[in-house]
Amino acid sequence: MNMDALYKLTHGIYILGSRDGDRPVGSVVDAVMQVANKPWILALSCTNGSYTKQCIEAQQEFSLSVLGKTVEPWVIANFGFRSSRTVDKWKDVKHFIQGGLPYLEDNIATMHCRVVQSITYDSNTLFLAEVVGCVDTKSGEPLTYYDYRSYFKTDVINSFNKFKSAEKEEKMSEEVKNEEGKHWVCTVCGYIYDEETPFEELPDDWVCPLCGVDKSYFVYE
Repeated sequence: MNMDALYKLTHGIYILGSRDGDRPVGSVVDAVMQVANKPWILALSCTNGSYTKQCIEAQQEFSLSVLGKTVEPWVIANFGFRSSRTVDKWKDVKHFIQGGLPYLEDNIATMHCRVVQSITYDSNTLFLAEVVGCVDTKSGEPLTYYDYRSYFKTDVINSFNKFKSAEKEEKMSEEVKNEEGKHWVCTVCGYIYDEETPFEELPDDWVCPLCGVDKSYFVYE
């Protein structure tokens, strides 16, 4: 079989939103379609490894922001190439919260959906969800998956590579600062943190090995 045939099925590109408690999460999806109008039902397919998919299962609702052809490539790179398990994707894009769910500001339509049924397959989970709110935000052509594969993908990859390079330079700059004599110091006992793991990446339950206070008692000096 020539699987390229499947790429000629028409799909849009959407930013899917959910929440982990109060923390917004999200990802890029393309497998969305309307399957009924009494009531209005959408079908959404998510890969089983997606963290957003796990949050939808817990919350039983999700948001969709429909992307137009003028969307910044970084938006797709941000939501498609990073994981909400470890990154707050929404802080790096303009967005708003409505009904507890996140929406991208740069959209041509939004939808609020509540799950009514789900089916799990080996690779994906199919959600059937009722549209309980939607807004036709502005005119514009929707970005399709065909557009993405034919010309948009290169810009997305370049955008992400530029971001990673800037992130690496920032980390190297921080390392240089550390080498210039600054350290994280415990204000209770004077312990100087000088381990390989960056102090900012230590878990929240880490404590000073000398006096046992938490990270909030440390200052960078």
